[in-house]
Amino acid sequence: MSERPDLRDLIGDDLPSDELERLRGVHELLLRVGPPPELSPALAEPTRPSARVSAIGRRRWGVLALAASLVIAALVGGYVVGYERASLDVDYTVELRGTSAAPNARASLVVGEIDAAGNWPMEMKVRGLAELPQDGFYELFLTKNGRPAVSCGRFRVHAGTTTVPLNAPYRFKEFDRGGWVVVAESPGVKRAPVVLRTVQPSEA
Repeated sequence: MSERPDLRDLIGDDLPSDELERLRGVHELLLRVGPPPELSPALAEPTRPSARVSAIGRRRWGVLALAASLVIAALVGGYVVGYERASLDVDYTVELRGTSAAPNARASLVVGEIDAAGNWPMEMKVRGLAELPQDGFYELFLTKNGRPAVSCGRFRVHAGTTTVPLNAPYRFKEFDRGGWVVVAESPGVKRAPVVLRTVQPSEA
């Protein structure tokens, strides 16, 4: 059995006497307790989880992630559809027919209920209009005495049906009753041709 080392042999003689006595007490306690017990081989080398358990965990998380994605998509889709339906309270609908400048064109203009600020929100679905050059655009007008008077918005079209949000901040009674036209504005064209005009009851 080896002889226990004196505390001065470990830390030297440089400490004050009160600090030396405090450390001596701690040293004596450590000697009484002895070294910690060794770990058993099972604890020293813990077993790794099997590949099967890991695969099941990954599969379960994948299923949960897919389910969460589907729920979120359903909620977002329902919100968008509900918002679109609630965003436009329909007041009346106007049909427009193509002129000789665009004989195959057709449009349906939905006019919403006027808001507190005096704006008439509108949505128009257009088909059959040609795609214009890069600087060209179509423009919806209210008419007065049969001629374009005030603009309700500009838009461009693509193949098939184009849906266009528009706005009319005017008093309709100051213009022709049911008088709407769409003109085609193109670079270098001074007088924009009317391509769509409101269908009057006698023309329906």
